[in-house]
Amino acid sequence: MTNQKSDNSSNLLLIDLSKRSDIIQNEMKFILKILKLKEWRITINTDSLSEDLLKRFKILMLVMPKSKYSDVEFKSLKSFLENGGKILILLEDGGERKSNHNVNYFIEEYGISVNNDKVIRSSFYKYYDPKEALIQDGIINRSVINQAVQKNLWEQTTSKTLSYLFVSGATLNVMKPSIPIMSTGKICLPACRPTCSFYEHDKQHGRLIIFGSGHSFTDRFLNKEDNSILFNLLLDFLCDPQFKPNQIDSLNPEINDYHCVPDLNILCNNPIMYLEESEELPMDYSKLFSKKIKKISNRHLTKINEAFEEMQIEKQSLQVIKPHFETPLPRLQPAVYLPVFRAHSKPELELFDLDNEFASIQSKLTKLANKCNNTDIEYFIRECGMIMGLKFDHRPLEEINQTPINQEQICKSILYAAVSKIIQYKKINND
Repeated sequence: MTNQKSDNSSNLLLIDLSKRSDIIQNEMKFILKILKLKEWRITINTDSLSEDLLKRFKILMLVMPKSKYSDVEFKSLKSFLENGGKILILLEDGGERKSNHNVNYFIEEYGISVNNDKVIRSSFYKYYDPKEALIQDGIINRSVINQAVQKNLWEQTTSKTLSYLFVSGATLNVMKPSIPIMSTGKICLPACRPTCSFYEHDKQHGRLIIFGSGHSFTDRFLNKEDNSILFNLLLDFLCDPQFKPNQIDSLNPEINDYHCVPDLNILCNNPIMYLEESEELPMDYSKLFSKKIKKISNRHLTKINEAFEEMQIEKQSLQVIKPHFETPLPRLQPAVYLPVFRAHSKPELELFDLDNEFASIQSKLTKLANKCNNTDIEYFIRECGMIMGLKFDHRPLEEINQTPINQEQICKSILYAAVSKIIQYKKINND
């Protein structure tokens, strides 16, 4: 069943759900909204593909197929691509083994194949599921960044490169004439393997995109990281003929081999020595093999059987004795809450006003003068006397205890002591 909306193929897009009928309506509603905002006329196909059907459309999307395509359908796809059509294929983890499709039969002709693996993140960061791999260094062709900046999809001031969330995806094998555009980066496993590839036909300029994770564009993950920007860039490559991969990055992509083989020549030249001293080997290597046969003698078996009867012990087979281990400490139990330790009490020390203790006499007098007014004259004189160290009473201690002086007398004594000091200083200057 097809739902055709227009005969003009310039803005017609076909989404093939003949191999998976539940993904668009349930998990990719945001994708449909993005396509409609870009004025694409969307057609949903649930029947088998044919050349008459495909030639009406400009773009074809294959969304995570779950069953195999027929030879007739592959011929229709090949004819559609070679006649200038644009194809976007979204896959998922496990490859053909898990999804039971045969997409590799079609894309291997263009140097691409999907592996039967899944991409995971080797270290936890931001997302709990290991298959929700955050790739921050996966753009290996600078044309993607340049296109995003030109289309005002992304500002380079926020970060140096695009980061995308690769969810439940598989890696690709990419060879010429196709070009790897994105990879898993250095943090995910397998490391530095292609996740997206571009292909362009030489004559009719038909274009093909293979992306290893269709789940990255579902409603749950489309707005995470830069996934929505990435989907718009994939559409731009299919529609914009000026968007072409960078040739320098295409010749030397930062891609590792799928099976890493060590350099045996270098390893042989750098042997690791054994730390223990070895015994001297004999000249004849055959002496290293022991030719003596080890055996168990049964000549004492009769005496052992007689010993059972003499000792009146029942003859039984040996049984395994379960060992008993004494644990010095109880079993560890996970702590739901962090332990709360009692804080040390503060030291019981006298509190000093350090500013007041180490201040100069002039600053103390200034501070006191600013604090007092005309009614505090007695307090001011008494405090000044204490700051200056003036003694206001020269009587013996017994007389002071018997007849204590009042506040007025204290102030007069302080003034008397201050005037006496001033007179003595003047006498010294006159002399």
